[in-house]
Amino acid sequence: MSLRLVGWEDPSGGLADGTSDVAFLWLPVPPGVRAHVLATERREVAMAADHHLAGLAEVPFEALADEPFIALPPEAGPLRDFWLAVEQRSRPPVIGVTASTAEEVFEAVASGLGVVLVAEGNAELYRRPGVTYRPVGGLPPAELAIAWRERDRRPQVTAFVDALRQVAQA
Repeated sequence: MSLRLVGWEDPSGGLADGTSDVAFLWLPVPPGVRAHVLATERREVAMAADHHLAGLAEVPFEALADEPFIALPPEAGPLRDFWLAVEQRSRPPVIGVTASTAEEVFEAVASGLGVVLVAEGNAELYRRPGVTYRPVGGLPPAELAIAWRERDRRPQVTAFVDALRQVAQA
């Protein structure tokens, strides 16, 4: 077994082309993929430390309506839309930059090129100078899941998924 990072251009985490047997994915997952939610987290906004909203304890989502956003690549499809909160908007988001890696995202944020929504746990993982994180009010949470191909019934896959389900319930 090996662990690898799959680019955001593949929202299936390698499941669609068979290069992965299971994947940790943020919902929504693409068609043909089954998922079991392991964690639910608030969404936060990452912004430059000197951003005009950085002084708020919580940022209302409406306050971000005109902000340029750092976006996942278009190939990410519904996942890109989720992290842009397209369903909660009354008009399309302003895209400041499209980024393919976390490093690109946070460099753009620190440079003041836009803001980005992140899961609460990722805000902890990606702490860096020049970037501030604030909870966002008015958005449904993000859900992290273990995912596998819908028709994959191999015992190794089933055992791995079952083990993660048990750990998540504990």
